[in-house]
Amino acid sequence: MTVPKSSRWPAWQQAYRYGALVIEPPRELASVLDPIRERLDPDSAAVLGAHITLTPPFAAAPSPADEERVRTAVRGVFSMRLQLDRPRQFSGSSVIYLPVVPSPGLDKLRTVLLATGLSRLDLPHTSDFVPHLTLSESGTALESALRADVPRPASMAFLLEAVSWVVPDETFHFTVRRAFHLDV
Repeated sequence: MTVPKSSRWPAWQQAYRYGALVIEPPRELASVLDPIRERLDPDSAAVLGAHITLTPPFAAAPSPADEERVRTAVRGVFSMRLQLDRPRQFSGSSVIYLPVVPSPGLDKLRTVLLATGLSRLDLPHTSDFVPHLTLSESGTALESALRADVPRPASMAFLLEAVSWVVPDETFHFTVRRAFHLDV
């Protein structure tokens, strides 16, 4: 794996140089959420399209054997329906997000991925992580997000069939390196 030259990145960005595992909502849902994210926080929206971060970033560049460990872990979890809920704001934070309705399957998926030992566990909010799709990190008021034509929760349900490994380029814009498919 070629690692981007990250010497000009702030420390928090350098932590992501090897990428992370995320859930990408279906294109139909992302096409509704991405314009909202672009209005509320264009800088964050430009880094990566609508996604739910599933794990902390990788601690090192995954080897082919590491990729196989991720594939095996993901294949041990059945595909599942996920649903996003109404916008919320993390307490004491400027982050506005759509929470994922609690799901035992999603908890299991995160647990088996963390058990691979490939992710950094020294970063803030690793143990108290709340699966979510970020709408804004820039201090947008929650009221703005509530007025942003966010779809009703029932229309933000989707079938999770794969986990994506996303990796940044030299300008800290992420692309999918590989998809890992859940069991059917």
